[in-house]
Amino acid sequence: MENTDTNTVNLEKVLISNNVDAGNLIKRLLPHHYDKFVVYVNEKSEKEFFGIRSDNGKIILEGSNQITIASALNWYLKYYNNSHIGWNGDRINLFKNLQDVNAEVIFESQFQYRFFLNYCTYSYSMPWWNWERWEREIDFMAMNGINLVLALVGQEAVWQNVMQKLGCSEKDIFDFLPGPAYLAWGWLNNLDGWGGPTTQNWIDDQKELQLKILERMRSLQMKPVLQAFTGRVPKCLTDVFPDANIIKLPGWYKYDGVYFLDPLDPLFKKISKLFFEAQSSLYGNDHYFAGDIFHEIDSSDKTKDYMSLVYRNIEESLLESDSDAKWILQSWTIRDDSIAILDTQHTIILDMFCESEPKWKKTEQFHGQPWVWSIINNFGGRTGLGGPIKKIIEGLQTAKVEAAEDRLIGIGVVPEGIENNMPVYELLLEMNWRAKIDDVENWILKYAERRYGLISSNIEKAWSLLLDTVYTGPKGYAPVESVICAVPSFNIKKASSNGTTELYYSNSKLLEAVEFLLADSGKLCDVNTYKYDIIDVTRQFGANLASQLYGVLIKKYFDKDAEGFKTYSEIFVQLCIDLDELLSCSKYFSLGNWLESAKQKAKDENDLKMLEWNARRQITLWSSPEITEFHDYANKQWGGLIKDYYLPRWKEFFKTCLENLSGEKEFDEKIFTQKMMAFAVEWSERNDSYKIESGKDAINTAKGFVDSYKEYVEEI
Repeated sequence: MENTDTNTVNLEKVLISNNVDAGNLIKRLLPHHYDKFVVYVNEKSEKEFFGIRSDNGKIILEGSNQITIASALNWYLKYYNNSHIGWNGDRINLFKNLQDVNAEVIFESQFQYRFFLNYCTYSYSMPWWNWERWEREIDFMAMNGINLVLALVGQEAVWQNVMQKLGCSEKDIFDFLPGPAYLAWGWLNNLDGWGGPTTQNWIDDQKELQLKILERMRSLQMKPVLQAFTGRVPKCLTDVFPDANIIKLPGWYKYDGVYFLDPLDPLFKKISKLFFEAQSSLYGNDHYFAGDIFHEIDSSDKTKDYMSLVYRNIEESLLESDSDAKWILQSWTIRDDSIAILDTQHTIILDMFCESEPKWKKTEQFHGQPWVWSIINNFGGRTGLGGPIKKIIEGLQTAKVEAAEDRLIGIGVVPEGIENNMPVYELLLEMNWRAKIDDVENWILKYAERRYGLISSNIEKAWSLLLDTVYTGPKGYAPVESVICAVPSFNIKKASSNGTTELYYSNSKLLEAVEFLLADSGKLCDVNTYKYDIIDVTRQFGANLASQLYGVLIKKYFDKDAEGFKTYSEIFVQLCIDLDELLSCSKYFSLGNWLESAKQKAKDENDLKMLEWNARRQITLWSSPEITEFHDYANKQWGGLIKDYYLPRWKEFFKTCLENLSGEKEFDEKIFTQKMMAFAVEWSERNDSYKIESGKDAINTAKGFVDSYKEYVEEI
């Protein structure tokens, strides 16, 4: 254990009831043990802190607020009871008499803010979440010290309210609002209406869900970050306000351009005020607001002077509605030479991609604005192991040393998709309570021990290999993809527009990690977190192997070796079938889970059709055939999706290649790609059902998979 300096902590404390706030969290998580905990809050402490001690058989959790008490609970479970709370299952190790804490330990927060979520997370991971799933996530946030959360559920109701007051028709409203799987890019001001029309049932459902989410966040003293008005308006306002300076912006990639009300126009402040009032009336106000301008698109006027005026006028409009407001901006496409004009007391910048492309050094620490050191680590919600763990820790340590003390104010976890690569995010969030971590390898082994309930030489070897392979990178847009998920062609380098299939480690080393993990399956066959990892690591080995087999296949094709091509194409097809079978063992890797979760949101047939189309289209074609930038952007290695979506594409490719090699006909790539686009459109309009889980044993299926394919690693 490691203690921080406790001199500044005032230990005057007040007993609070186990029936409220953090006490209720303990009840939810530990229904048979909550009465073993006593909770004290010390709101007079100058710094955020938590403390843990034992007293007469009770565990005493002390903290400066509800978040720190939840963090104390998590720390106690992790480091005194060898337990694990995570996205893909828990392993809680509690007995009738809880483990004592021999001497009181106290940890102080290193950062004012611990920020969570990305606009894209709401579309790639969260669109179908019900209250039960949200309740668990909010508890998870609290236990990991998160105190500032992007809270975007239910924005449709805000816009409906605003547009009605502005005189827009019902058709105008539903033409403007995107479908449920595409809301992120509506709120990022990139597109109108795509995936819609949505339904009133959906709008009402999300409004009620958001009220529950906000109530729980506030009860735990989290600060929800609501949306700011930054200028995007519906097209219909060009008719309602013909004299206003409403500009049609360049299209985001090939989508039709959205309409932008110039913040210098007097109408801007009127609509900003209306938006703020509508949102506050529905959801309250915690004084934190997110919103970006010209996200991945250009403004009509790119000059520094104009952009500075835009930023200033948006900020002024927000502050006129709420003088305590703080505007949170993403660094992704920020015009950093224009933000110096903003008030440092009302601005927070999220330096989003610090694991790969930190901007704080290049922008003179955002020209003096307060900022948050953050990682993305996942694009598109894609499945895949990865995350440069040591680089992340080193990068944060460097920032703490070199950044101005009063400018670096937080850490952030802002992935496009979550429920993957748990150790990466857990370690970063734990850095809020640690001055530093000198031995990352020891930390990862302790993580594995908590996750499985035991440590052995096999587990140590497996996780040391994982730390030295998948958790060393990649350098760019994570995670590494598999050719399985790419539209078949002769020169695949990536499946999505910003991805890569290039490995940065040896797949044979990853195979060793799989085999070491499987060696302890007899002891761990009933541990759900272990079974999840077995599937995930074996999946990664198989996905990598498919990319390696592809290289052999293409060489056979251009060598005009028809027999060799046929042999390896059959191996590739069978690998996909077997990988699909493995993934179908778990709901966490299941197309059925995604689709059924979407469909459960439906209240009538109209909802059902809209929701299923959104769920299917986003993970495949994403957009329309002509907007190639997004094809397979949100690709997933999921049971059901490999077998019924990716594999038919590859079978058609292999068939066409063999016809070419036999001289039956030429391979016309343009025609083949058109056929694949037509298949993608047709697939996204289907309504067949999938099981959430197959019921097959994950460990035996993984063993069979490894036994069937490990020989090809050495061969290739």
